[in-house]
Amino acid sequence: MSAKTIISLCVAALVGVAALALGGDLAMFVNPVGLFLVLGGTVAGVFLAFPWQTIQDLWSQLANLARRKVLSNQELEKIFYDMARLQRAEGALALEEPARAAGNPFLELGVSLVVDGIKPAQIRERLEQEFEFFFSRRSAQRAVLSLMGRLAPALGLAGTMIGLIRMLHTVKDPAAVAEGMSVALLTTFYGIMLANLLILPLERKLGELTRSEAVEMTLITEGVMGLAQDLNGAALQARLESFRRAGGSLRPAGAGIAAKSAELRSWLRNLKAFRPAGSVGHDR
Repeated sequence: MSAKTIISLCVAALVGVAALALGGDLAMFVNPVGLFLVLGGTVAGVFLAFPWQTIQDLWSQLANLARRKVLSNQELEKIFYDMARLQRAEGALALEEPARAAGNPFLELGVSLVVDGIKPAQIRERLEQEFEFFFSRRSAQRAVLSLMGRLAPALGLAGTMIGLIRMLHTVKDPAAVAEGMSVALLTTFYGIMLANLLILPLERKLGELTRSEAVEMTLITEGVMGLAQDLNGAALQARLESFRRAGGSLRPAGAGIAAKSAELRSWLRNLKAFRPAGSVGHDR
């Protein structure tokens, strides 16, 4: 977990505790049964809605969220510029080591296809297929967080209703009813805080990471295609710069980059149709 994430959580916890303390006794805001209902119900709903593998993938993704490094446009331009010069000097086999050193599986895949002598059209098809798999996995992971963000407040409200029903059936003293109502409302409070301070921010962060990785994969695809066409370093760098300058038009609309298959199809159509300056007979 990054220092930024830890600091954000600490600040949120400090503000929350301070707000509760100013509002009265902190013990008033403790309701273990309500908290169990919100947390347990949210987890149960997710396990019911999604396969275990999707939940495992999400957990693994969140655990490595802070450690995932997305290569910048300038870094990719330099990597492919050096690779193109190395390919001209020593041949395609020499590309394996710098691709492995970059630490990017998608880049390694593309370079391995170039080293194996696969035709450019087939390389693009394979990379686009991997691109679709990436979108599909991220779409499922974000859907889990989205469902949790909806379930937590809903279950909080359900817990409040359960508390009110029990209270109205067992308590005859109006003063006791008013006191019990404040306890019953705590489940709604738990659901709202859990959704808006933890789950939905995580979904947003995962969406922003997905956006950055999608742009990264687009540039890697074009860099690999340049290597497959045996472009020199300057021509390949010019190609990537053209894609970087046109990057805004290649991004799917909206923050939910992996949320809709129509957005994915639009992205891929734009990627196939775009011809950067200096490209030589793009491969399809």
